[in-house]
Amino acid sequence: MLNSNNYIGKIREMLEKTGWGQAQFAQELGVTFATVNRWLNGHHRPHLSQIRQIERLHKNIIGIIPVTKQEMEQIILQLKAKIKQYPDIKKILRDDTTSEEFLLELTYNSDAIEGNTLTKKETETVIFNNASIKDKSLIEHLEAVNHAVILKDIFSGKIGCPVDEELIKKTHKILMQGIRDDAGEYASHQRAIRGVDLILPSPDDIAGEMKLFLSKVNDFPPRPIEHIARMHADFEAIHPFGDGNGRVGRLIMIVQLIHCGFAPCIISVNEKARYYESLEYVQKKSETHLVCFLAEAVLKGYELISSH
Repeated sequence: MLNSNNYIGKIREMLEKTGWGQAQFAQELGVTFATVNRWLNGHHRPHLSQIRQIERLHKNIIGIIPVTKQEMEQIILQLKAKIKQYPDIKKILRDDTTSEEFLLELTYNSDAIEGNTLTKKETETVIFNNASIKDKSLIEHLEAVNHAVILKDIFSGKIGCPVDEELIKKTHKILMQGIRDDAGEYASHQRAIRGVDLILPSPDDIAGEMKLFLSKVNDFPPRPIEHIARMHADFEAIHPFGDGNGRVGRLIMIVQLIHCGFAPCIISVNEKARYYESLEYVQKKSETHLVCFLAEAVLKGYELISSH
């Protein structure tokens, strides 16, 4: 994801690729030639909105740089080392302090990715103290409480592999209890993923697509992290429910990760753009970005564990 530390390299890369001069590049962004010149000379930095414009333009012109096999192997090795260091993840998650920290991190970030406006501190008081936050909706409260309930069941072993239709629908039913009338049922209308260029299957095709998904989701290869990433992308491409698909999909990943001996993945709301980009990239070119993204999120889970 582009940031203010590498914008000069990105601009030069685009100029070289397109053959544009600085004046034409400035016109594409809607800024002056002098502004682009100051950026390239390091005399001025783009504002955040301009950085986002540069990022979008770079993505359209250059695309996403593929992750090399060497880079992916390196992060897989890091995960193998963590599994050896923490061989009994289920026991670790039964520790009250550790499980509560995961409950907070996972609930806050997963809900925030979907637009919930509770702060991390507010989420903490809602799920642990049953508090009511002024000026926050009932739905936002329920999203936090319901998500935490599912995680408690996952950490205690009440919810676990194999991943089947009953588990998926049960997870959605608990997650959407009091929020949607169709909680636990597949969608009966056409869906869309906001900001993602992907045509989802029609409601009539959901059952068939889910049957195919379930036929392979529990077939873990020797390197399960890649399989878990691919299955997550497949689930999100089906998008079987009317709402809550992202949260259900991330919860399924946590179930799978724990089953395979990994720490739960912490996908930060600050990484939302990169997460969505990685998911979209799987459908178009390669799963390597999502594999590395997931591996990094699992390493964040281990960082939480090692903090104790």
